[in-house]
Amino acid sequence: MNTPQYNPPRAVNVDSKDPLEIDLVYNVRSCGTCKFFWPDNPLKQPYGPYPTFDFDSSIPKENKPEGSPEDYLWLKGKTREEAFPNGEVMDGCRKAPIMTIGINPNMTAFAPGLQGTSWAYPNFTSDDKTDAWTKYAYYYRYRSVYQEHLDLDFVKQYLLPEGQIIAEKDGQVMSAERTNQGPDYSIEVLYDGDSENTVIPLNRSTGTPRYVLLYNHYGPDNVFKKGDVIAARLNVPAGISTDVYQEQIGYYEQFVPTLKMFSDFLKAKGMKDADIQIGEDVGQLDMVACASPHWNEDYLGNQEETIVNNCVSKNSWAIKQMVQTKPVVLYLVGESSWNMFRDAFDGLIDQKYPMPKYPKDGAFTLFKETIDDNNPCYFKFSTEIDGRKYELTTRLIVTPHFSYNTNFLPQFRMSGSDFDAFKKDYADCYAYFEQSKDIDIVPGEESEDYTAIQITSNTYQVFEELEKQFSDALKVLSPDYYNPHRQMAEVLEGLYNHGNLSYKEGESGEKGYLTRSEGACSFCVNDHWKFPLGCPYKKPEEPAPPVGFLKKVAAQIVAAGKTDQKKSS
Repeated sequence: MNTPQYNPPRAVNVDSKDPLEIDLVYNVRSCGTCKFFWPDNPLKQPYGPYPTFDFDSSIPKENKPEGSPEDYLWLKGKTREEAFPNGEVMDGCRKAPIMTIGINPNMTAFAPGLQGTSWAYPNFTSDDKTDAWTKYAYYYRYRSVYQEHLDLDFVKQYLLPEGQIIAEKDGQVMSAERTNQGPDYSIEVLYDGDSENTVIPLNRSTGTPRYVLLYNHYGPDNVFKKGDVIAARLNVPAGISTDVYQEQIGYYEQFVPTLKMFSDFLKAKGMKDADIQIGEDVGQLDMVACASPHWNEDYLGNQEETIVNNCVSKNSWAIKQMVQTKPVVLYLVGESSWNMFRDAFDGLIDQKYPMPKYPKDGAFTLFKETIDDNNPCYFKFSTEIDGRKYELTTRLIVTPHFSYNTNFLPQFRMSGSDFDAFKKDYADCYAYFEQSKDIDIVPGEESEDYTAIQITSNTYQVFEELEKQFSDALKVLSPDYYNPHRQMAEVLEGLYNHGNLSYKEGESGEKGYLTRSEGACSFCVNDHWKFPLGCPYKKPEEPAPPVGFLKKVAAQIVAAGKTDQKKSS
């Protein structure tokens, strides 16, 4: 068996002699700094190999979604060798004035079940007179709220016969838990007539075709018949022409209601064609470029600190992109993302009354602290290098994690002890909450966790009832009321009202757009590639700093963050 090769070969500190936004393409895609993700022998990679696809041309022939479908046929592509996905650069326009940052890309294919079985990742080549770098740059420039999968029936053609798990009787899959990055895991099935689950181990070596589960471990798609294949090893070969589908990702979709509210706000201001979009007006970035299924030591080979140091500080991919983008506002997704960002750049975070290091209600406390216009939080840096000045001021907002829809329900929150007192002092209001079909009371999992009183429907009517029947209780509840989508939109509205964000109306019948952030950009039009849509914002025409200048700025930011952090510790 031949040892597979990484595509592209791993490299460190590639000097492309290009502007930073292009240089990141050549560096992030080929990065092999972290040996956990990229061991010298690809057969030792902890994750994958997963099905992959390629474009048939450097600029793909795409089907555009009509409206906002959950799933649609995107394009005709070609399978490539199964692999682990390369590191990711930012999704979207490089000069979008709004940015989000999470920890690292998700890894949907890792999860046992129907979705994970059909999932696929880009693996671009320069075969057939195409260019892999153009494909990679194009893919991330225009990615929005979708990721890719293959047709499940197509995938099933390539289940290996060896080691298949065949159902002995009718039954259902009950569990398929994976607790670490290891290639081995077990599933539990309950055969009809049995009183206990049957545990079925799925064992293999790294670098060999992985086991996939052909059912979900929850209803309704967890029921099988005698003789069905429950699980099998999968190896989708390279070179097969196939349909590639795009499916909406809940994490990306979480920002969409906020952007709809902001668009409506702009329309009310007279910008009738305002339609603020993920990918075009919002750039999506991660602190760590490579994917993992979860962010903790069990899934990172006990190398979390090394990975963070490599990606966030040593290579500083995210901060380099931020330096080039110069976003007006940055939404940090979840408490862990904030902690990682703060730990690296604490000395450059400016807030009159700093947030607590250990917030009582996690990301909700941080959210409340950062949306407060009376105590705004900023990332600030300025320098002068070789006589050229650089300044960056970005408003920071820490949000609840985008992956969980319940985080974004309108809700009141209070500590366990405060909630116990509330139940006694306002028993009639508590009784209303318990009886209402519009409200879920979700107690904290641990004693120190907060209780959430979530309004699942009819928010307006719930508030009407509270104001009418329980006004005293509402006064107690209101200070810790959250409506995250609405509050995130209010931040954008405030930035617009203060002139930080602006909207440029279209000329000669062209559509208007949210004004881009300051500075030149040649990501879409350069000596390597020219995307068909070009740059509608005329950024390539602006004077650019000398090649290497923004890298020096990023290096100073990393150094300043570390130095100031040590001084304050």
